[in-house]
Amino acid sequence: MDMNKRIAVVGVGKLGGTLCSALVQQGVVSASLLMGTTGHEASARSAEAQYGIPVSTNNVAAVSGADVVMLAVKPQAMGGLLEELKPAITPDQLVLTLAAAVTTRYVEDRLTDGVAVVRAMPNLPSLIGQGMTVLCSGRHASAEHMALAEEIFSTLGRVAETDNEELMDAVTALSGSGPAYGYIIVEALAEGGVKAGIPRSLATVLAAQSILGAAAMVLETGQHPALLKDMVTTPAGTTVNGLMALEEGNIRVSLIKAVEAATAKAKELSR
Repeated sequence: MDMNKRIAVVGVGKLGGTLCSALVQQGVVSASLLMGTTGHEASARSAEAQYGIPVSTNNVAAVSGADVVMLAVKPQAMGGLLEELKPAITPDQLVLTLAAAVTTRYVEDRLTDGVAVVRAMPNLPSLIGQGMTVLCSGRHASAEHMALAEEIFSTLGRVAETDNEELMDAVTALSGSGPAYGYIIVEALAEGGVKAGIPRSLATVLAAQSILGAAAMVLETGQHPALLKDMVTTPAGTTVNGLMALEEGNIRVSLIKAVEAATAKAKELSR
């Protein structure tokens, strides 16, 4: 259903553009209610042609009169952008920030007092509608603002919320960086298939679909991963030998440490 909200997307790159397309294709917002910006005239014309919405290089004009302002820029560009937009953003608008490691307080402190800010952490599979986005509200964001943000980001996949912004660094490390961990697992499994004699193209499909299917079962059944693992592991079968090799390689500890290390880096960037 069309939410009938004017949305300005500041930074129509891959993610911002994908979100614009998803909103229109899924009937959440009509293209006439979307406006985007990019940093250069050439990229604006390219984005306009690709996504079918008006795109300019004038950030202030784009956000003026919008109901929702989405800041889809890199973290290092956020400070300058907020300084530019402060005169144009009012407490009647909802500001969504997608920049990793940028807190709602950072955004709020650089805008007019009382502006509702919601922080969103989408991940790379959002580009194909299989994403995971975690939302966190700022001081002035209401339940209605959060519901609106959820409706917007659900076009990219699943959406979850946390009321503890301190967890957003860990969310970035797990959900934001998580696809990279998944890719290396798929790559390694495919290499194992190649070593066992399977052609690389087939091995990659088998590995990727196996991980995709396993993840889907966790989400759709709600069962603990350990229980699902036991369903595959028959007595004296092949799987238990493979699991033993994984345990010898400390796969659990390695993955836990990966999330810990990424969380530490996210905290450092937040500071």
